[in-house]
Amino acid sequence: MKFNKLTLAFLISTGAIALIGCGGDSGGDSANEDLINDDADELPLEDTEQALEVYTDLSWSVGSDELVGLTYPTSAENASLIALKRSTGADESVSHTLLVADASSKEFTTPAGISLTRDYYRDVLALPLSGTYEDEAFNSVLIATCGYTEAGILEGGTLTSGIDEPMGAAALVAIEEPPAEAIESVAAATIEIFVPGTSITASVDIEDISEESYLINCNSLGGLYVADLASKGQSVYGIGFWISGKRDAGDTAIFEVELAYNYAENEVTVAEFYEVDHDRLGLTAIAEDAEDDFLVTMNVEGDTYLLDELNEGGIQLQNEGNPFTGDTEEGADILDIVFSGENLFAVSADAGLAGADFNGGDFIMLTGADYENCVDQLAVSGSTLWCHDSTDEGKLIEFTAPAVPQSVSDEPLIVTAAAHRSGSKEEAEQIKAELEGAGAEVEVK
Repeated sequence: MKFNKLTLAFLISTGAIALIGCGGDSGGDSANEDLINDDADELPLEDTEQALEVYTDLSWSVGSDELVGLTYPTSAENASLIALKRSTGADESVSHTLLVADASSKEFTTPAGISLTRDYYRDVLALPLSGTYEDEAFNSVLIATCGYTEAGILEGGTLTSGIDEPMGAAALVAIEEPPAEAIESVAAATIEIFVPGTSITASVDIEDISEESYLINCNSLGGLYVADLASKGQSVYGIGFWISGKRDAGDTAIFEVELAYNYAENEVTVAEFYEVDHDRLGLTAIAEDAEDDFLVTMNVEGDTYLLDELNEGGIQLQNEGNPFTGDTEEGADILDIVFSGENLFAVSADAGLAGADFNGGDFIMLTGADYENCVDQLAVSGSTLWCHDSTDEGKLIEFTAPAVPQSVSDEPLIVTAAAHRSGSKEEAEQIKAELEGAGAEVEVK
């Protein structure tokens, strides 16, 4: 990982703080709203044999509130769930609130001292965080969200053709880049970082300087990962994730974000924002697949897609119409996708839980449990998932991940053994030999 030395001074003077990338405790004390909790390690783990309880937002207002983000801190144990709520007032004003619910109370509350000032926010990611702040030991979470000023396609905004008017339906093929002067300048969207229980905040423009491109809103954050670079002689945690959203040229794009936290110097550095792909089609939810590449959903020309590249060759799944409603004329705007083991799950603005049938090449609806009422957002921790309850707004459904049935194909398995971004042709040839030994037909690119 290549790092720039762009230091965010917001962590320099906070004392010793460490990201817990694997198995860290970050539960909150329900009696202490600022989440500073010296006894977090003593919280009992949930008894998985007991009936699962729901998480509840007692301040939820039906008809004006919308869940636009939900996450469980990556690699944490017995941690707090993080939610992002959008509220629309009687005067059509829009506001946003971060919410935290610990594993004991299961009740969402607003952490003190966090103010969301941009016009729009969407999606959240979180990591467990522990250490000292103002000479007090604490366990909390580092929360990242995306703030922006222009409504995105999920807020009813439109993509532009890059010439003179909003886009109509477009074929799923590569399209030439729109001219840079196609739209007027709009402020960049920002990654905003908060640590409940402290005054630590930061805001970073989502801008790829080398490509002179930036995002002006966000549809989804996903694929959060953490790597300890101690084995490479660095006291650094590398943090990365994906963003899908609308870029300054008027079309949609996928950016890869890499941040770094130097735990020896108590500094956060921004490595880079990479624009990895773009197209003039509407992208929605994004996640990371097993090959360390992105998967993104798309609704175009009445069909619902899952892609790993923004072109015809990147189609992993394709449904005619909306798999959540059965409508064959309009595709689904999938709002969130998560992996639990090898299973990929998806939710949309319509009730239901979809699973990815990679052998059959489409999303299939899963039935037989309360997850049939899932809507809006998903969070995952191992085999446990949470989603918003469409039948009881302001509450979450908690369930064990079901297995997603996979179609049986009569065709031989054909695998493309492409070299990893940091790999080589020789490594790909070795993978090819191993796969062919298992009976697969393999093409090396």
